[in-house]
Amino acid sequence: MSEADRRSPGITLPGSKDAASRYSLKALRTALRPFRLYWFPRLLSSNSHAMVLRKRKSLYAPAVILTGHQVRGRGRGSNSWWSGAGSVTATFVLPIEPHLQAHQIPLIAGLAVRNAVAELSGAHDIGLKWPNDLLHGDRKLAGLLCERIDHVDLIGVGLNVNIVREQLPTNLKDRVTSLRIINGQVIPLNLVVTEIAHSLHKMLSINDRPSFGPLLKEYDRHHCLVGRKVRISTQSGEATLTGKVVGLDSMGRLLLRDAGRVHAIIAGNVEILTTG
Repeated sequence: MSEADRRSPGITLPGSKDAASRYSLKALRTALRPFRLYWFPRLLSSNSHAMVLRKRKSLYAPAVILTGHQVRGRGRGSNSWWSGAGSVTATFVLPIEPHLQAHQIPLIAGLAVRNAVAELSGAHDIGLKWPNDLLHGDRKLAGLLCERIDHVDLIGVGLNVNIVREQLPTNLKDRVTSLRIINGQVIPLNLVVTEIAHSLHKMLSINDRPSFGPLLKEYDRHHCLVGRKVRISTQSGEATLTGKVVGLDSMGRLLLRDAGRVHAIIAGNVEILTTG
C-alpha cells in the first residue's frame, strides 16, 4: 500500500468535488483481484509508465496502472487523448496468450470494453469504430491503445464516465461524449475499472475466450463503420484510401471497397465521411 493509500481511503480526482470522481483504493484492490493495482495521482501516460515499470521488472501481470490525472495520454500514431475529472484513464496489463496475434488484441479488447460499458450504463447502442474506439451517435466515448512488450499486452483505456458537457473543451463539444451525457447516470469509477478489468480478463483468457471467428461476428454487430464512406490514412499520413467499408475479414482487417477493388487494411487512422 502506498503512502497516498494510507492517507485517504477515497481519492478525489483533481479539479472536481463530485463524489462521482472518487476512487476508494482499498475497496478497489479487493474488487480487482487477481489484478494488482498500481495507483498514481498523476501521470503523463499510463501506457508509457507501464512500459517503464515493466522494463524495470517491477510490473507483474495481471495488473492495472491507474491514474487520477493523465496529462499527455497517447492514442494511435500521433493522436492524443483528452481526459478530465470523471474520466477513467488506466492501462490493463495481461500476460500474452501465445495463440493470440498482436493485431487481434485491439479488436478483442475493444469488444470487451464496449460490452462492459454497455452493461454498466444500459446504453446498448454504443458502437465500435475499427479497431477499438467506442462511439455513441458518432461522438467518441472511449479510446484504446494496445501495445505488446516484454511478454505482456498493455491495453490503455481512456473512457469518459461522469464528464458533463461543461467540462469539455470548446473544440471537442461536438465530437466527444460521456456516459453521464448519454443517459444522465453517475456511475462509480471503482465499478467501471473493476468491470472493464474482469471483462478483458475473461475475453482474453485462454480458458474462457471463444475462438476468434465468433468474436468477429459479435464485433460486427456493433461495428458502426459498415456501409459508410471513410478515409483511411497511414499513421505517418503518407498514404490515404477513400471508400466504403464492407466489413472485416477473417483476420480482423478492415475491408474497404474503392472503385471496385477491395482493400484489406490492418492498421490506419479512420475518418468518417458520411453520417450514420
